[in-house]
Amino acid sequence: MEAVYSRSLARSVGSLLLVLTVISCGAPPSANTPAAQPTSSTAQLQLTGKTPGERAVEGLKALNLPADTTFTVFSEDLTIKMADVNIDAFKQETGLTLRTETAPFLEHRTKIMQDAINKSGTYDLVILQTSWMGDLYNAGYLTPLTEWTSKYDPDLDDMIAPFSQVWSRYAGEVYGLPTDGDTWILYYRKDLFEDPKEQEAYKATYGAELAPPKTWDEFNQIAEFFTRPEQNLYGATEWRVKGVTYWWFFQRLASLGGTYFKEGMQPAINGPEGVQALEDLKAMNGHMSPDVLSWGYVETLKAFTEGQAAMLITWPAAGKNMVDAEQSKVVGKVGFTTVPGYLVAGQPNPKTMTVPGYSLVVNSNTKHTKEAAYLVAQWLVSPEQLKRANMNLSGNTDVLRESIFADPQMRDIFPGAAEYLDAQKANIAQGFPEPIIPGYDEYMQALEIEISRFMTGELDSAQEALDNAAAGWEQITDKYGRDKQAELYTSFMDSYQQQ
Repeated sequence: MEAVYSRSLARSVGSLLLVLTVISCGAPPSANTPAAQPTSSTAQLQLTGKTPGERAVEGLKALNLPADTTFTVFSEDLTIKMADVNIDAFKQETGLTLRTETAPFLEHRTKIMQDAINKSGTYDLVILQTSWMGDLYNAGYLTPLTEWTSKYDPDLDDMIAPFSQVWSRYAGEVYGLPTDGDTWILYYRKDLFEDPKEQEAYKATYGAELAPPKTWDEFNQIAEFFTRPEQNLYGATEWRVKGVTYWWFFQRLASLGGTYFKEGMQPAINGPEGVQALEDLKAMNGHMSPDVLSWGYVETLKAFTEGQAAMLITWPAAGKNMVDAEQSKVVGKVGFTTVPGYLVAGQPNPKTMTVPGYSLVVNSNTKHTKEAAYLVAQWLVSPEQLKRANMNLSGNTDVLRESIFADPQMRDIFPGAAEYLDAQKANIAQGFPEPIIPGYDEYMQALEIEISRFMTGELDSAQEALDNAAAGWEQITDKYGRDKQAELYTSFMDSYQQQ
């Protein structure tokens, strides 16, 4: 959890941008052009493996690598558990060694960028946020994988669409293999929602049945109903800590039919959809703890698991904590459902932010053959290995593969797991991704500063805040090249809209 919480802090730390801006501007270096691969014993390999993992093992064995070959996987300190839980199985199946290296989240990106600048190949594979792909592509750090996904088939079709494409492709090529089904779930207190007295009081007050909300109006109404400061109970809780409040803004923006950019890379965030989304986001603060402006993952989860909030919108990893009696006072009292939506043309238009989304990439400077490193990546994201990671209740690797969502063992990992997994899958299906383009962090920092000014009352107008952010976005787009940014943004949106 701490690693997830630190993501909120990382966004507000400007020093993370320093290394990035030194190397990320301009045309992508030639390192991104697929280099001629050395002829290997896998060239004529006839694969017989029925699963991506089996095919990866066949490929690795055909390369005849030395027995002491060691592959290093790098990530921040909780996501790495996806690799950690598979180390022994990798040794057993391949005879080779897998080691992991970690860094706290605030240091994770910096170390990757230092590795890119120095071309040192410290790590063979890196688990990274997909939103960083644009900058690492410009830095020449990413290895194109399309050739090997065609050859060995990691079964991307088994991953939930469209994120099988969004989190794997960039600029028309496959550059990463998705590892983590990051999305949000709306958690709600079943014991409150199903209490006959609460149901009677709600109907008497609003003339409606008390049920999990399908629209944001219903959500706001329920949040108002359960806001009882004298009982230390609030209607809902979400992040408002300065750093990534823009994720919650984007979710509402998309539900209203808004998006990030219009034609010509003109910002769309300051249109009427954006203004309403931001005003509504601030209004929701009135149904949350007075301390919410300093709350991130840890604080919002703590409030919910201690019984101080009726609803919570956050990641699937939180659901695993809610069934632990040592951490939670609401064991057996939690329901799981989809994030609500605004009414658009008379129908709910729910959108769930799918952030940040992790993918496994091959370092272009790996000391091993890139094909070998790719095969390790395919093995790690295969159904067998991801299932092992997904079933780890102390980890935060979320389900992404259809086959694992349907797996009977996975659906029985804790009481209520089937409902939990169904809600996670449904939220991915209505998911909306953050933009994957160069300069991502700069765009987001420019927006977050203005959202924070509006949230704290420094600015009275949502329109002014978003106009300021849009002006900043224009400058960032010009810095990276408007035509190139437009091309990459169009490619990103195309991958999202492929259903």
